[in-house]
Amino acid sequence: MTTGRTRGAKAGRSTRTATVLVAMAPACVALAFASASSAATLQVCPHGCQYSQIAAAVAAARGGDHVTVAAGTYQGGFTIRVSLTLTGAGASQTIIKGGGPVVTVGAGGSSKLNVAISGVTITGGVAHSSPDSADLYGPAGVLASGGGIEITPDNITTSPTTGATVVVSNSVITGNSVAPTAHVPSPAGAQCPGGPNYPGGTCKFADAFGGGIYNAGDLTLTNTTVADNSSVSTFASDAGGGGIYNEMGSLTVINSTISTNRTGVTAPYGRYADGGAIVCAGGTLTIRGSSISDNTASTITAWPSSVDPEAHGGAIHVETGNATPTGHATISHTKITGNTVKMTNSVGAAFADSGGLKADLAMTVTDDVIADNHVVVAALGSGSADGDSGAGELWGTVTGTRLTDNTVTVSARKGDALASSGASLIQANLTDSLVSGNHVRAISAGGSAMADAGGIQVSGGVSGPVAETLRSTPVSDNTARATARGATAQGGGVFDIAIQNGPPGGVLTLINSNVSDNTLSGSANAKLQGGAVFTTFKLTLTNSALTANTPGECAGSGC
Repeated sequence: MTTGRTRGAKAGRSTRTATVLVAMAPACVALAFASASSAATLQVCPHGCQYSQIAAAVAAARGGDHVTVAAGTYQGGFTIRVSLTLTGAGASQTIIKGGGPVVTVGAGGSSKLNVAISGVTITGGVAHSSPDSADLYGPAGVLASGGGIEITPDNITTSPTTGATVVVSNSVITGNSVAPTAHVPSPAGAQCPGGPNYPGGTCKFADAFGGGIYNAGDLTLTNTTVADNSSVSTFASDAGGGGIYNEMGSLTVINSTISTNRTGVTAPYGRYADGGAIVCAGGTLTIRGSSISDNTASTITAWPSSVDPEAHGGAIHVETGNATPTGHATISHTKITGNTVKMTNSVGAAFADSGGLKADLAMTVTDDVIADNHVVVAALGSGSADGDSGAGELWGTVTGTRLTDNTVTVSARKGDALASSGASLIQANLTDSLVSGNHVRAISAGGSAMADAGGIQVSGGVSGPVAETLRSTPVSDNTARATARGATAQGGGVFDIAIQNGPPGGVLTLINSNVSDNTLSGSANAKLQGGAVFTTFKLTLTNSALTANTPGECAGSGC
């Protein structure tokens, strides 16, 4: 099993991140508009106002002005270049439609803009390029970003820094998309063999990201819906952030809904899909009191195993970027539910992980529900299939959080199938939480199948095993099933071993945390080991018990 894979290992997104991600800003910066005495109000309405289109009003605005927009549908495709407030009549009344992006915020220079947008719907945008596509790769259209809103970095042509401070409230961003139009050779030098629809040699690279919003500033969403946006592309090799792609600065989501967004790639070019709802490639992420639901990340391709196609993060992927090791992401009082990551390869190997939340570094998760998320992997040719972490890969501190009813389903036609971590692969301390009702399935028609960790898999650190604790966190009613001629299922509740070419296991202590009613099963003659726990590291139980698990309680040298 390979864990912690990131975008930088693929077709070259790290080139962009290293170039752009040079500054981070605090999550909240007060809007500093001009004084009321110097600000003007510019009125927009279909008939009888000073302006009949928003574009003309924002072009005429000076710093600190207030643009008020009456009910109606208005043409998008404009740029806000000064600090201002734009207020509509309500998201159901004021519609800003079309363009690519619909709204761009940023002058590209060194001035720090402060922009507030409220009471509007932003829809129908299709972005075919990113402002820095030509600077990074030569042609425009290699990178496509921000179908609905694009917040550009400052100093974009020299040394990019965090752009505008933007607050979007009581609004809807929906039905926007990105679609790149040009290829360049893979910046990472990835090699792709020839085929009926592909010339072979260095893989072609194009990237679709931020279907709804691309942010290189400090963005706050309050009481806002980001839904039905897409970074799905048949032309792209890479795609990410169907709802939002955060490149630098901060993304803060408060009392908002991010749902039914999609990111994905397909043959003949597709190799990597990431973050159906959100990708935080750098900067800081804060989510509070929100819902992240029914988003999808999908890779459907036909590459041999050497190309290494992948999919990550049905809902959210928090990447390492240039962030500090801790404090990069905080998610609290939020539901992450019904999200799916899918990977299908009709030729070679297939890998996907983290149906809900994928964290590449330590974060804080508090009083959340991460439930009913799914990882689905299928190798339809000769390759192996590998999938893990139905709820997601979690690092850091998890408190008061339910990891329930998540699934991992992995199937292979001829190769081996490995499925793991129905809830989560953790390098974290869990307190006052619940791991229950998660399920792992590994199925192979022609190879072997291994199903591990119906509940959680404990991971270690990069330099060795780490001490991890489950405190007042029961692990119950999880299952792992392996079906093949050679089948193994281990650790119905908890699985903890050192992984070849992966992080070592963790040293686990259970405090007031029972592991009960977990089940291993498999095809005839399947090897079933540790209905409660399978571990090769010492397991410490304090006021905890392993009870009513099938078959048996603990297996492995650490029992």
